[in-house]
Amino acid sequence: MPEDLSDSVSGSTELVFPDDADGQTYSLRERSVYDAGEVRDEIDADIPEYGSWLPVEIDGDQAWLVAPSDLRSELVDQEIRAGERFLVERMVKSGREESDPYEVTVTLPDREAVDEDQASLA
Repeated sequence: MPEDLSDSVSGSTELVFPDDADGQTYSLRERSVYDAGEVRDEIDADIPEYGSWLPVEIDGDQAWLVAPSDLRSELVDQEIRAGERFLVERMVKSGREESDPYEVTVTLPDREAVDEDQASLA
């Protein structure tokens, strides 16, 4: 059954897959990782089917970002905080096989701005 165009966007939650993650800035809603079943329950949908997911905001809108292990490792290594913005500069599969890992590069724009401000004061 078709739904009204307005209903299709109001309150909808975006799922961000690896192909769409590059070049986007996210804000971590909480320091939690959800499995696909939990995300399906949260958004009352039949996707995603698998994977680990992070609850994020994109320009103030709630979304779910797929979280391959390299992304999770990057965020832990950089000690990301809830509410802190991060930019996914690169999220690409390292090979063609289904089991090949993703290579992820993340920067923290808020921290870089603070570092630049401190450098200009010195």
